[in-house]
Amino acid sequence: MRAVGSFCNGGTWGVAAAMAFTDEQIRALLSDPANHPPSARHLGFELIDFSVDGGWAEVAFTPRPEFANPAGAVQGGFVCAMLDDAMGVTASISQRFQILVPTLQISVSYLRPTPMSRVIGRGEVLRMGSATAHLQGSLRLPDGTLLATATAAAVLRPFPRS
Repeated sequence: MRAVGSFCNGGTWGVAAAMAFTDEQIRALLSDPANHPPSARHLGFELIDFSVDGGWAEVAFTPRPEFANPAGAVQGGFVCAMLDDAMGVTASISQRFQILVPTLQISVSYLRPTPMSRVIGRGEVLRMGSATAHLQGSLRLPDGTLLATATAAAVLRPFPRS
């Protein structure tokens, strides 16, 4: 079992999970890369916006040169990781960081090559049950061109308390 998104592996805010975060606290927390898990920093994660009530979040990723495949596009595993982070952080935000969501299954459809430039990820909670979450994600260029989509099923776990 993997965690959906590196944010669900208990970044630096796992300690504070005993209380629910306000929108302002979530924005402040995610606006500082020093608070991001190393894998999210590696992907160039940046929070754009979110809605707890709407169950969605938009984030940006800036691929690093070492993400390039032989054709010069982002290698598919990194695309999957970006989608994974977008969906995982969305699930955690939707529950105000009270949960993490280890992945039960993830499926990615690669629609176009992902260029070595800033891309926008969107995660959405399709259904948040009492034990599992069903999530979807998309990766787009800033102009809206769709690059890849993903769906995931995940089990709900409380954030670890330190």
